[in-house]
Amino acid sequence: MKLIIFLLASCLFQAFPLAQEEGTVTFDKTVHDFGDFGINDGPKTHTFILTNNMAKAIVIQTVISSCGCTVPQWTKEPIQPGSKGTITVTYSNDQGPYPFDKMMSVYISGVPEPYLLRIRGVVHQKKFTLEDTHPVLMGPLRLRKRELELGQIRQGAIRTDSVQVINSGKLPVFLKFESPDKNLLVSARPSRLNPGESGVIVYSIDTRKKEDWGNVLYTCQVVLNDRRDPSHVLTVKGSVKMNTTGMTRADKEMAPIPQMDRSAVEFPLTEAGSDIEAGFVLSNKGKTPLIIYKIDTSHPGIQVKMETQIAAGASVPVQIMIPGKETGASGEIIYTISLTTNAPSRPTVNLLVYGKIKP
Repeated sequence: MKLIIFLLASCLFQAFPLAQEEGTVTFDKTVHDFGDFGINDGPKTHTFILTNNMAKAIVIQTVISSCGCTVPQWTKEPIQPGSKGTITVTYSNDQGPYPFDKMMSVYISGVPEPYLLRIRGVVHQKKFTLEDTHPVLMGPLRLRKRELELGQIRQGAIRTDSVQVINSGKLPVFLKFESPDKNLLVSARPSRLNPGESGVIVYSIDTRKKEDWGNVLYTCQVVLNDRRDPSHVLTVKGSVKMNTTGMTRADKEMAPIPQMDRSAVEFPLTEAGSDIEAGFVLSNKGKTPLIIYKIDTSHPGIQVKMETQIAAGASVPVQIMIPGKETGASGEIIYTISLTTNAPSRPTVNLLVYGKIKP
């Protein structure tokens, strides 16, 4: 049961950092991946370059690191319009062998919100082969993974990340990407990789292209030297939520407020292959209609019956049926139902159905 409690907490409170909005200051990159290196290789340093696109000079007021193991240094003089400044970040590499992902908050005069920069990498106790650190093979290319995630994204915003790619072959490779999904943008930097050269695949979900909600999964064909192999496919996941940017206090006071009669239901010990049913009640305690944009489930066979628009002050039943084909595995199990809403206070409502399946 401790496992169930841990999973409940993870599903209810797990959060992802939101996308950095573009502003009047631009960076050459906002994420730097040091890749794989040894614990005895010493400190690692990278310099981010920023450009002042404003009509007046700016000053980097301070840079705050998420960890004492990461020390930033930055341009102290005013940066004139059109000019560049630098933020140099040194990772001490004295924290032991482990993957790291550190964040820096950059505060700039005249800009109300900080810009976020990240450095990351994997520190090893001993040297590993390229096959160990980059197990995904696409022709001569090697990657850490083919399933990429971007976390939470505001509707109407864009979120970007990157993954390292290495040409392990003996000839140059030209990379292109094709996707049927309008919201997915993928490119390589550089687009040509010489033998032994590494680069990054930059991927973005741009929700300005097409409105989408909840959990999204987009696919991308990797094209190598104008050749398309059906197995050379990347997937990019994200979770699109309501964008509250620009909402006034009055807007939020008038907004819908979802409230569940309970957040979790424990089903009794159940025979494998049996159906499971659970019920909840969803109420709208706000002053305007509550809209359910998307219903996502942890298992594809889960059936959810409910109204998707709830008037202010109204309540509706939420009926959940988990068919026997989803209850075949024995042991403790948890099923998750996520409702994506138009409520700024709770853009996501998670419902949990959990218990034990007999062997």
